[in-house]
Amino acid sequence: MFSERNGQSLLQTKEKIAADGKQMTALVGSEGGWSDEELAAAQAAGWAIVTLGGRTLRAETAAIAVIVLLQHVFGDLI
Repeated sequence: MFSERNGQSLLQTKEKIAADGKQMTALVGSEGGWSDEELAAAQAAGWAIVTLGGRTLRAETAAIAVIVLLQHVFGDLI
């Protein structure tokens, strides 16, 4: 789950996923970012929160940024 706050870096998350042998599903929120309640519920459900830094992106921009970051980190984009 990608958020502008309360998360860890994508590289930290990648290491955790690799160690646990899990797959990744990217979740991008609505315009304006996630509420505190949504972040707490996601963490309680076992989602990892990945930060995009201190900026709130438009939903369309966030989705594109997340795909590019994932492709870069997981080797599909050089």
